[in-house]
Amino acid sequence: MTENPPTLNGSCLCGAVTYRIDGAPLDFVLCHCGRCRKTTGSSFAANLIARPADLTWTSGHSTTGGHATTGQPDGVARWDLPTAASFATATCRVCGTPVPHATRNGRLMIVPAGTLDCDPGLTPRRQIFTASKAGWCIDVEDLPAES
Repeated sequence: MTENPPTLNGSCLCGAVTYRIDGAPLDFVLCHCGRCRKTTGSSFAANLIARPADLTWTSGHSTTGGHATTGQPDGVARWDLPTAASFATATCRVCGTPVPHATRNGRLMIVPAGTLDCDPGLTPRRQIFTASKAGWCIDVEDLPAES
């Protein structure tokens, strides 16, 4: 008997755009490329990789079909970097939070892990583009922690 993966729900900061993932993510990566650092304003992007058929937009105004494979909500603004073969980003039109987007070829969904409303039950499996890693990106384990 195969265990069904849990449904993962996610949203932007203001709640205007929401989605769910109904299948197990294919991967969970930390990307250190300069483009991801720019779009996140951080030392890396933490992204789940999902199948387009597994992601459903649950709000964000009207959609063209309401499914990732047929379109994204009107509340999502997508931007493709013209000088790159495959780099894109998408944000909520209201609050600017990065939200899921399909790769240009439509084969995968890039899901910013920070937009999940719950713990996905998995940790990053690998880091990519580490040659571009910011010099100030350190292991935070030894830093003082506050809650």
